[in-house]
Amino acid sequence: MPIPSSALSRVATLPATVLLLALLNTPFATTAGAQDPAPAPVDSAAEAVKQLELGEQWFRAACYECHATGALANADFRLKWAGRSAYELFESIRSTMPESDPGSLTQGTYVAVVSYLMKMNGMPVGTSALPADSAGLSIVKLMFAPAASTLRR
Repeated sequence: MPIPSSALSRVATLPATVLLLALLNTPFATTAGAQDPAPAPVDSAAEAVKQLELGEQWFRAACYECHATGALANADFRLKWAGRSAYELFESIRSTMPESDPGSLTQGTYVAVVSYLMKMNGMPVGTSALPADSAGLSIVKLMFAPAASTLRR
């Protein structure tokens, strides 16, 4: 007895159906070997410069009225802060400034002002921006070069 053609077509499509169901239930990447794109490289030196620029802008806008540049870039400032951490300076500024509304600036702004004060007092500009967290700032020690007048002895 011959097999009806409708039965033959169902048998012929059975392997394709099984293969399709297997593929639908198999997790796989859409592109073989594809990876997430690498993050764009960060130019740490450029970030340090941006941080200094922001610090200078804020200093001139919010601090300069009461603290002329020379008042915070002198031997007294360096003597008071030498050997202490950047976090201590950050916390002192954050908890007292601006005088009318202490703590009102963003953490990044306070860190930028600290960075600017460090530069004003002769600390070399780093190859990366100051960290914005307390642990990172605590590691950074304020080390100022001796004044030129003390080198001539």
